[in-house]
Amino acid sequence: MYRKLFLCFALVLLISGCSNAATGPVALPNGRFLTIAHRGASAYRPEHSIPAYLLADEMGADYIELDLQMTKDRQLVVVHDSRLDRLAGIPDRVQDLTLDELKRIPYGGQFNEENPGLADQGYTGISFSGLTDVLSRFGSTVNYYIELKSPGNSGQMEEAVVSDLISFGIIGDDSTGTDAEGLPKVILQSFSERSLLRLHELRPDIPLIQLYPFKGNADLSSAAIRKLSGYASGVGIPASSAHPAFIDKLHGQGLDVHVFTVNDEDEIRGFIDMGTDGIFTDRPDLAVRLSQGN
Repeated sequence: MYRKLFLCFALVLLISGCSNAATGPVALPNGRFLTIAHRGASAYRPEHSIPAYLLADEMGADYIELDLQMTKDRQLVVVHDSRLDRLAGIPDRVQDLTLDELKRIPYGGQFNEENPGLADQGYTGISFSGLTDVLSRFGSTVNYYIELKSPGNSGQMEEAVVSDLISFGIIGDDSTGTDAEGLPKVILQSFSERSLLRLHELRPDIPLIQLYPFKGNADLSSAAIRKLSGYASGVGIPASSAHPAFIDKLHGQGLDVHVFTVNDEDEIRGFIDMGTDGIFTDRPDLAVRLSQGN
């Protein structure tokens, strides 16, 4: 009797283990060129601001991109730089400030100074937003392409992102969901392989993009691609490193290639013709128009 019970228990464990091992990454829709609004429509409005996201949505972007960092009080804030020199003119680090402190720091005035032709007095009061602020404002009306920056090794950031996405109904408890055109509501990206593996462990239904900071021509070994194929739906690479052979190589393994950051009309056309699957751009209106053949 005990032997039979042990064998049954072992069989359950084996089946469970095989099921987890067989959970591969989510495939992104084939044949659809994605326009990813880099920090929103950031060529026209202050980056990572609600106005920039609103404009990106109006322009028809497939995704709005958010960069996330953790604050001193372990909250998620939407900001790219680890220091605030460039945006706010102060030397503070994001990780040394609480979310409430960051929300009191205006940064939109810098955009006005750099873009006098697009300046708006209303931008001067723009301050940093928490992830929950953005999710509360837009809900499921837009698609999110989120980067986890400096996630560390604790797993807290990955768990917090997933928790917030569930809390605001962007993803379900066990399914990501798609928009009316079949695009996943959320794509997550990071330069950290460890972070993406943790995310895949938490939610294998969410498409993941592995970022690479290639300096020259992009290249990955066959072994690296095999490992990548176990958890990621594709890669994000600098525009300067993209080339047809690399794109064909990854497409052959079912992986997508997204490039960053492209704002020139001829370059956007070139990446569409090259067969890339999407671009990050500060000018989503231009990318949408060109991807539609106009």
